[in-house]
Amino acid sequence: MKSAVLGLALLAATSSSIPKPVITATMPVTVNVPPSVTSPEQARPFFDAFSWESFIALNWPAAKPNAQRNVPLNPNDPNTFLTQSGRAIPVWQTWKQSWELFGQNPPTPWTSFADPQPPCSGAGAGTDTLVRSAKAGSYLDDVNQALSYPLIDQHLGYVFYEVRYNEAQYNFIFDNKYYLQSNLGKAEPVIMPMSKAKPYAVGAIMVKAAWRVMTKADDQSRYFVTKAKVYDPVAKQCSDLMVGLVGFHVAQKADGFAEWIWSTFEQIDNVPDPNVPKPPMGWSFNNGTSNPKTQGGWANRPGYKSPDLVPIGQRTAVQVTRLNAIPSSTVDTNKTFQAALAKTPWRYYQLVFTQWPTSGAQKSFVAFGLTVSPGVTATYEKNSGNPFPLYNVTNTALETYLQSQRDAFGAGGNSCMQCHYVAGAADFSWGLFRRAHP
Repeated sequence: MKSAVLGLALLAATSSSIPKPVITATMPVTVNVPPSVTSPEQARPFFDAFSWESFIALNWPAAKPNAQRNVPLNPNDPNTFLTQSGRAIPVWQTWKQSWELFGQNPPTPWTSFADPQPPCSGAGAGTDTLVRSAKAGSYLDDVNQALSYPLIDQHLGYVFYEVRYNEAQYNFIFDNKYYLQSNLGKAEPVIMPMSKAKPYAVGAIMVKAAWRVMTKADDQSRYFVTKAKVYDPVAKQCSDLMVGLVGFHVAQKADGFAEWIWSTFEQIDNVPDPNVPKPPMGWSFNNGTSNPKTQGGWANRPGYKSPDLVPIGQRTAVQVTRLNAIPSSTVDTNKTFQAALAKTPWRYYQLVFTQWPTSGAQKSFVAFGLTVSPGVTATYEKNSGNPFPLYNVTNTALETYLQSQRDAFGAGGNSCMQCHYVAGAADFSWGLFRRAHP
């Protein structure tokens, strides 16, 4: 994205400006913005289309999920995606999980399906493994939200989280042994591989998924559902669960966007939204009433405790509302893509926000609190490539308690780029910034 997004006029996007959906397994690496676009607001539909095309490519069914990584099935046949039931293992789930990179010493190569220390034995093909392991001195690696608290749904189930890295990012960290703090400290600032159009190359991509445990009260046809083994290091055992995707972050290091392009999606049944009809089975994180009243988008936040210590009879469902409205042009783009995916469960997902640096200049590799030059302190607002939007970019399933700027102050901020700016020294990767081990 060049200077076309830097104009001052903030003109509303029209339906005619929404790009036609592209159904392909090829990961987009550039944003095609017409030269006539003169503001970030006008550019948003094109970035939102980039987000949706990324979402489709990542969720494309994998060809051999238990034997090959990142290989799509029939990549040039749109019907492969348009007729799937929501049970096929997607490409991104063949990527290495965070625990496979930072939970092993040493980790295994990208192509390996053998983990030196498998957390769950007997996991069959296509079984996801969600690991509750140590992070920053606490348990709940995959239960607590990033820098925050657990989320409990209306059926009193905990939401689980996982992070995965694509081949470019995994190999960059693996080859340089950046999973060791001693090597990471010598190499600051870290600059990960960047996607390029010519020659076509996919750079670093990281995804984060939020999963809700499915129950008999759920209409699973409205979700992407997968099998999962959940390992609990406190109880030292695994549980077999069926989980549905409720939140999805994607960040890509694309050419011209040194601070990455950030996309965040939700399942449409998460919380009440003026653009979505009430779901037949009710909301996942809202009881359908105004009681309890939310402040900052939430009420009944649980304590920072392991779920193993909180029996289901002692849990309270979290009441969640959307504090930051989905932009109107994004709503229009969602409708366009949802219509194209009408025969798949993916029509029940929506893009919430796309955020990107409009200047494309990487000035914020320094860690939070360090100085750009003597006497000059680096700040998110001045040293992040002019993010758009600047604030209020949140996901109800992934940043439930950080929707307001006040609540998010201690966690770095209430947008993808503002939060990850604090991890700028690790090229904006919180996983690399916090999980590298001695």
